[in-house]
Amino acid sequence: MLDLLFKKLKKVELFSDYNEDQIKRILNTIKYKVNKYNDKDIIALQGDRVKGIGVILKGEVYVNKIYEDGRQLQVKKMVFGELIGHALVFADTNFYTSTLISHGDSEVMFVPNEGIADMCMNNRSIFNNLVRILSNQVVYLSNRLKLSSLGTIRKKLISYLINEYEKQNSQVLEIPISRKKMAEFFGVTRPALSNEMIKMKKDGLIDYKDNIIEIINISKLKNEI
Repeated sequence: MLDLLFKKLKKVELFSDYNEDQIKRILNTIKYKVNKYNDKDIIALQGDRVKGIGVILKGEVYVNKIYEDGRQLQVKKMVFGELIGHALVFADTNFYTSTLISHGDSEVMFVPNEGIADMCMNNRSIFNNLVRILSNQVVYLSNRLKLSSLGTIRKKLISYLINEYEKQNSQVLEIPISRKKMAEFFGVTRPALSNEMIKMKKDGLIDYKDNIIEIINISKLKNEI
């Protein structure tokens, strides 16, 4: 049972620089627990205090925003390897901002605050990995905030494509996320995104197939912003 845990954690970004034996030695020095959940079980309630970092080992976790009138909005879906509570665990105001619900059977390993601190102090790569994960999340949220200020779907998509063009140094872009994920990133529906891409193709701005998008005219594209 424990051997399976170490094998799973080897595939998690937080422990990516360690083999199974090293992970075993690290975990033997801290307190942790693995919780199992059934479908629709609540993992954490909005407003609960964050007491540690969770690592999803199995299944899916839905992040739902609950409003005062009882309405629920699914903010995102989390899968194997993703971390729970890492952005809040050492914050001055460390409360879950959404409710976490198990979708199907799931397993989550929780490491308390002091365990995270000990792991980071004694294992430089875990510290580096955690900082990188947090930094990437800050960049992601910053980009989402920037896109939300652009207004139209076309402007959001163009801004995203220009950013990828500068990163990949090519007008033929390999998009690292699915259309569904891209739509979620823009805060729009997938059909709305697809319709805008069709219009941009007709306008001679882009061409696309599967996860490849080609910028036909980068100057014309930039002028659209």
